[in-house]
Amino acid sequence: MKRFLTVCAGALAIVFSASAFANKPVSMRFSNFAGPTSFLTKGIFEPLLQDIEADSAGTLKIKMFSGGTLVKPEDAFDAVRRGLVDMAWSLSGYNPGRFKAAGVTEVPFQANDVQEGSAGVWALYENDLMDGFDDVYVFGLSSSAVALLHSGKESNSLDDFKGERVRAAGPLASASIEAIGLTPIGLPASQVAENLSKRVLAGSVNDWVALQTWQIADFVKYHIDAPLGAATVYVIINKRKYDSLPEPAKAALAKHGGAAFVKRWSDSLEAENQRIKAELLQDKSHVVVTPTAEELEGYQAKVQKVVDEWIAATPNGKEIWDVYTSTIEDVRAK
Repeated sequence: MKRFLTVCAGALAIVFSASAFANKPVSMRFSNFAGPTSFLTKGIFEPLLQDIEADSAGTLKIKMFSGGTLVKPEDAFDAVRRGLVDMAWSLSGYNPGRFKAAGVTEVPFQANDVQEGSAGVWALYENDLMDGFDDVYVFGLSSSAVALLHSGKESNSLDDFKGERVRAAGPLASASIEAIGLTPIGLPASQVAENLSKRVLAGSVNDWVALQTWQIADFVKYHIDAPLGAATVYVIINKRKYDSLPEPAKAALAKHGGAAFVKRWSDSLEAENQRIKAELLQDKSHVVVTPTAEELEGYQAKVQKVVDEWIAATPNGKEIWDVYTSTIEDVRAK
């Protein structure tokens, strides 16, 4: 009898142990190259991951590693694809030429804000025009904030920078800047402030958020408020990891991904972009120069050759351009 009870107790222990293991949440590692105290971390990704976990019915736990401690942004896509990390975000521009359709956001004088650019990017994905993402699960695709030219040099228009060295990011952005008459220099945002301080650069093409994040604001007082393009943002998950998740976890990711992520990202980032702009402009030494409609048309005409060449060289280029620009027009008309 005693032996029988011992066997029963052992069997029950195994059952309860298996049950506890089955109810243990699946862990995922999320690589975030933004700093641990940055707006993107605190204002977007932390609450996003908390909401996903809360809606997963206890089946999912996502641990975020910030500041690029897991992988560098240029390595994020391959790290996720190979399963070195489970989930990550980055910018397509960190891998020039790899994501051809995603480069369309770099073209100046199209999107005026994050909402317009992100809607255009997501429309490309929904129309199966966003290449390069077949090997991963796409959680979301959006646009960065729209960039403008910032400089420490007194200026009244983009024409004042003809021939001068200006930081630009991405091949289409650089080609467009060059078409306007400026000399594009490819540098990561983290190196802009130093090169402005040494006068290696006359200016830099960045959004308002970057000015605060990378201390660029300390070296610029003049801001040419022309929409000089953006970058495509992606958030991806390893396919094998996603396929192995329990259904409640997949449902939570679906609830907060896709169009829902596009809205969260766009509304939050544009609000922060405008907040920082307003904060900086409280200092009356900052000057915002707004080009006239005629000036913008002239710049856009110079960039058109770059656009035409990109369309011709890109598979489905005309359809990509039409979907992206028409979506922007639709958002603007609402």
